[in-house]
Amino acid sequence: MKTIMITLFILLSHFANAQDTTHEKVNIEKVVQHFRQSIIEKDTTLFNLLFHENPVVWIGVVKDRTQKKRLELNPADTTSFFRDTYERFFRYIMKSGKKEEKFGNIKIINDDVIASVTFDYSFWNENAITNWGCEYWQLIKVKGKWKIVSVIYSYELTEFYPKPL
Repeated sequence: MKTIMITLFILLSHFANAQDTTHEKVNIEKVVQHFRQSIIEKDTTLFNLLFHENPVVWIGVVKDRTQKKRLELNPADTTSFFRDTYERFFRYIMKSGKKEEKFGNIKIINDDVIASVTFDYSFWNENAITNWGCEYWQLIKVKGKWKIVSVIYSYELTEFYPKPL
């Protein structure tokens, strides 16, 4: 009987923990939705609220085959990555023209205070894809709110390699 009670307690405690992380996943999914929405609506306030205080890591890495094409055009440009800030990224969003980032294959791994979000993305400017790849975010929960602390992504330029259907 004692073994059954202990087993039942362990199972119930795991179920309770799963419920907590499931609730947190819903809140993290809202961060992803708000990120996308803020780009479409050019909502600076909403976008800035998604991030933790600086420094926030923001790095884009050119995929190998696009880098080869870039080197063919300009052999001196050997840099295959760039650092940026979310603020400068959003200044680009605010420039004229319709911009949008679309997400697919979203995966969230989290506990109650840290999370990782990965997904495939495509970035659109004036209804045309300009680049696409994989994106990885790290988040932390601060005062009950999920905040992005890093954005790292790979990218292919569609001028060289259109996104497969």
